[in-house]
Amino acid sequence: MLGIEGLVDASFEGDRRWARAANWTGYAPWLVLMMAILSMIEIALGAVWISSMTRELNFAQVIQPLIVPGLCFFNTIPSLHLHVLARANPPRLALWFSATLSVVLFASALIFFGACVDNSDPRGGGPLQRNECPAGTGGRADIWDAMVALQLVSALMYAAVAAMAWKVNRVLEARDERIAAGVELVSQEEKERRESEARERWRYLSAG
Repeated sequence: MLGIEGLVDASFEGDRRWARAANWTGYAPWLVLMMAILSMIEIALGAVWISSMTRELNFAQVIQPLIVPGLCFFNTIPSLHLHVLARANPPRLALWFSATLSVVLFASALIFFGACVDNSDPRGGGPLQRNECPAGTGGRADIWDAMVALQLVSALMYAAVAAMAWKVNRVLEARDERIAAGVELVSQEEKERRESEARERWRYLSAG
């Protein structure tokens, strides 16, 4: 397990491949850090939201306020490790996870909004309104507003990371094609240096 000593090697410069692909893709580590912080805030807001409900709690009412931001939290922690400590983050892996979570967060926010459409019925309307909307659950409207707003912000951030990963992946694939075609050459010395660097980093992080 990575110990506190491993933090000495931490750097928000991140994976050099991401930093070199484009000026904007080098900000991915900071974006992931912000998403980790937002996910913790969303989990806290979700807990407050659930505790403010005046109606009986069911499982459906736990999914969006707690489970969805919980998935984001457990995604950002290993992502931070790959960006900041290992500094070797596979762009294709980041693309799939980020795109998936962006869609999940957008869908969650849309369901929240849809639950509050035409909620004039004082008894709470349909199942969605009773499960999600403040008018149906009796929960605090201000917490609900903040929770939905943060989910939308997180969805946009995940979409931005997915775009960064797509750009990096395209740049790396193009470089591999140039090398395969003989247009761009990589010396054996550079290959050995990179492999040695990667082995030493992983050995250091594992021993830390």
